Amino acid sequence: MLTRAKISELQKKAKKNNKRNEIENNNYSTVNFEEVLKHCQQFISKKASSYYRRTDDIAEKKKLTEKYIDEYVNTYKPEVEGYLDLATLKNALIEEIMQYGPITEAMQDPEIDEIRANAPDQIFVEKNGKTQRWENNFTDREHMERIISKLLGVSKVRLTPKVPMVNARTVEGFRVNATHRDISPYDNPAFVIRKFKKQTLSPLDMIKNKSFSKNMYRLLTLIPKANLSWITVGPTGSGKTTLNEILIRQIHPLCRIITIENPSELRLLRYNNEETKDYVINDVLQYESVSEEDDSSPATMENLLINAMRQSPHWIGPGELRAPEEFATALRAAQTGHYFFTTLHAEGDADAIYRFLTAYLMVSDEPAELALRNICSAIKFVIFQEKLADGTRKVTSITEVLGSEGLKPILNPIYKFECIDVEEDKDTGEVKDIIGVHKRVGCISEKVQQKMLKSGIKLEKFDFLTKEVTEDEKEEYTIDGF
Repeated sequence: MLTRAKISELQKKAKKNNKRNEIENNNYSTVNFEEVLKHCQQFISKKASSYYRRTDDIAEKKKLTEKYIDEYVNTYKPEVEGYLDLATLKNALIEEIMQYGPITEAMQDPEIDEIRANAPDQIFVEKNGKTQRWENNFTDREHMERIISKLLGVSKVRLTPKVPMVNARTVEGFRVNATHRDISPYDNPAFVIRKFKKQTLSPLDMIKNKSFSKNMYRLLTLIPKANLSWITVGPTGSGKTTLNEILIRQIHPLCRIITIENPSELRLLRYNNEETKDYVINDVLQYESVSEEDDSSPATMENLLINAMRQSPHWIGPGELRAPEEFATALRAAQTGHYFFTTLHAEGDADAIYRFLTAYLMVSDEPAELALRNICSAIKFVIFQEKLADGTRKVTSITEVLGSEGLKPILNPIYKFECIDVEEDKDTGEVKDIIGVHKRVGCISEKVQQKMLKSGIKLEKFDFLTKEVTEDEKEEYTIDGF
């Protein structure tokens, strides 16, 4: 038996469908701008959502979006209240879909990495590694909600009381997480936009910025070349993905790599000519998994990992391991002859190993000692990266994993970053510089030396890592010889 509420819901749904049909069939009188805007966003989403994921060219995405808005208006020729001609309507749709009110400038600023809005008048940005308050505000909550809808415009998801948390991408391809006002004690929506840089920092830039030393970079390049599985760990926003991208580029182009990320961030395709991009020269297959909460698709990280093992990979790269099943599958991949790299949120090398162990034991009946032994056998290096208080991102340790003894991993630190002092701004008291140095504190093991030789790496390329550390040994940050 239908209740009044159910009848009302069906009537609203029918009315909505009728309105959509009217627009699509050009069989209507006049509609309001909000209805046409929503329909135009759906049109763009159907046309170009997959393309937006495939390219990093923001200018091209904007150009394409304008093209689809033009195509939409010319196809449907909607008669909209308050708009006397189609040209005015096109401009209004372009403005509404491609501009972002008070955060438009922040979206366009290449030095801003993240935009966070906790309320209409509470906007913060992260620029050059430091957080600062954004001067512009939304006029009110409704204005902020309209911009959120715009940010989600080309995605298939919508923010509603029944779907109060959404992960999506903007037209530019930036990651956005938005939450509905219903789950806020202050009745405010919120969102976070994580941008990407079109040009990844080069190793030379990172040496110059003292993210790591020249010799540390030499070791980092040898890890993938010698088929030594590694994990890159650190807090959120510390630059783990950027660092991994640099390491992955050291893998021989004909060694097959399969990556699974959510969302996809690694840019791994290499071309015969980086300007003309005639054809791809490296054997790379990249997948984008659905989120853990999404049960509408089988393309979960775990399922894609299992499938990847059947696709003849040399390397498997899960973007970040989160669920216990993912840790178990990654370990299984390592134990069946595949090399792997991944990222974890951890506070150091030992913490990363224990986090892996804890997650794995949640879905395994193995004795903890056996599980730890298997994990320490699979992972050869742990690279720890941090974002310091001065906004810089540094590799603060590189550690070789030698094995385990009971429930304790046996770790061999090779490089460490040692803090010496802090320089403050005399007027504001803010941190200006973390003063410190990178130091080599150990040698690589005989086992790793043999692995490097067997991989075709000449002794002279890693000989410096086999000698005892001397007191006068200093790390260089020059770019000579590269």
